[in-house]
Amino acid sequence: MTAAAALASAGRRPLLEGDVVVLTGATGGIGRAIAEMLVAAGARVAVTDLDAGRVEALAGELGVYGAATDVASRERLASFVADVESELGPVDGIVNCAGLWAPAPYDDVDDRAYEQTLDANLKTAFVACATVLPGMVARGSGSVVNFASTAGEFGSVRPAAHYAAAKGGVIALTKSLAREVSPAGVRVNAVSPGPTDTPALLAATAEQRAIASARTLFNRLGQPHEIAGACVFLLSPLSTFVTGTVLQVNGGSLL
Repeated sequence: MTAAAALASAGRRPLLEGDVVVLTGATGGIGRAIAEMLVAAGARVAVTDLDAGRVEALAGELGVYGAATDVASRERLASFVADVESELGPVDGIVNCAGLWAPAPYDDVDDRAYEQTLDANLKTAFVACATVLPGMVARGSGSVVNFASTAGEFGSVRPAAHYAAAKGGVIALTKSLAREVSPAGVRVNAVSPGPTDTPALLAATAEQRAIASARTLFNRLGQPHEIAGACVFLLSPLSTFVTGTVLQVNGGSLL
């Protein structure tokens, strides 16, 4: 297919029309924006997060399938995915947005805080990939989008070594899985957001927000819909030759 033909084909229908896409961490600031954009792109969406009330509200608002799930649990996520496939069909794509941002100096991070951060950011991604990839490999198609972070690429600016370690692990996981499943026609990529205007960042002081904004070449925070757009691209037919990549959506903050 020529470039012109690919663009023309994409222009005739929504980018993800009919695709079944699972979204974890759906009720957070970025997660909600991803859910909205997936629906706008024509996907058949299944959302999940830990809080049942918030998941139910989001699913009702967007008219999508939703149920609360602990994505770090293989058994619970497998049950959720089975329900999704029974309701919507085989999973074509997954966005692993589940995560936890709990900054703290390294000497304030006890075993419980360390385990919670790694479970929420790295284990959830691994479990989700391990759950959906076998079906994708068997069908010879599918796209996974994991969530990394600039912290995992060059270290956390705010003290959060445990978080940076987890996100560094997500990057290694993404690249390794891409090597394993790409021969079957399945793609595994990651999005790495820079400082983004979310409720989590709103907890920072005005000075911290200004410092975060100044790290970008635009001198502003990213917006959740800008991160969501990268996810749609990586799920869509426009990125079929992209795998094992960490797509930096950071306003040039690593330059």
